[in-house]
Amino acid sequence: MATRKQSAKKEQEHDSSGKEDAGIMKPSPYQEILKSQPFKFVVGETKEEFFLHSGLVASKSEALGKMINGPFIERQQGYVVLENDDARTVAAFAEFVYTGDYQIASEMSPRSSKKPKIHQRPDDIGHSCSIWNKPHNDHWQKFIQANEYGFQRPMCTDCGTEAALFDRIAPVLNTGSMETDFTEFFIAHVKVFLFADCYGVAELLELSIRKLHQALCGFRLSKARVGDVLALVRFCYERPCPDRLKKLLASYSAAIMDIQVSRDVAKSFQELLKEREDFGADVAWFLACRLTGSTEC
Repeated sequence: MATRKQSAKKEQEHDSSGKEDAGIMKPSPYQEILKSQPFKFVVGETKEEFFLHSGLVASKSEALGKMINGPFIERQQGYVVLENDDARTVAAFAEFVYTGDYQIASEMSPRSSKKPKIHQRPDDIGHSCSIWNKPHNDHWQKFIQANEYGFQRPMCTDCGTEAALFDRIAPVLNTGSMETDFTEFFIAHVKVFLFADCYGVAELLELSIRKLHQALCGFRLSKARVGDVLALVRFCYERPCPDRLKKLLASYSAAIMDIQVSRDVAKSFQELLKEREDFGADVAWFLACRLTGSTEC
């Protein structure tokens, strides 16, 4: 009888210890990251200061992680200087590391009269904001559905048409904002892409080029608005940029040079094509692919 009681007691003790072990939960990686010390980032010419958890930054960027934790001056002085970046770009990076996404404000500036003029005929004056048609060539269809830019068709029941689809994807670029200059909106995404490329933030790299691609797909063109695209191309071709980004812009430009959009599209690009031979060569390649129906681009 005593033996049975002892055996039952041992089983009870074993079950109790098992429950205690099962109740012990390991801390989540995110919990450990938030325990890391905030690290200061001094940004741009204005030396604006950002404080981000060092562990979280290091988990997204090996390069920045080495600056923070490695045997470099940044660790000794207690801050990283990002003098070639601006506050909006670093804020987008910060939003991404904490949330997995980032947003660029759509409230851009009114259209400036200082932007390079687009060739106009006398009868075009006063119609610069008239909306052009969307391209209807095969290359445009390939461009908007390019997997290399992260295209994902939304699962929705009320966006069957192409126009409705991209109005949903890029609502800030709707037709009600034709007087708004979106140059800085586009360039802001490019700057995030360049930041991610520089510091090896792979997820942010893919996210930023997807956002730029979506914005271009949803952007409604007009004689005034085509200048926003020209400014974007100039920004990217006048400085070192990854070929992937230039390919995106050249492919888009080749797609919109369509008489069904407007006879003025090609005229708008004439000066830039002469000015930037590298851009001209890239666009010519995509136009050749478009005319021949090649699948190589």
